[in-house]
Amino acid sequence: MQDKIRTRQYVMTLHAEEEMTDDHLSIFDIERAILTGSVFERQTDHVSGEWK
Repeated sequence: MQDKIRTRQYVMTLHAEEEMTDDHLSIFDIERAILTGSVFERQTDHVSGEWK
């Protein structure tokens, strides 16, 4: 994912853009989160118990 962000080889869906707008986030916020973030908790699907 990080390599795709760095080389601008990704597509943001309309749904994702709508969700970003609802949450007052910009594409730069999303890119920064992917480039600098880390996974600190994995959540399970509460219906089936499988990893998402």
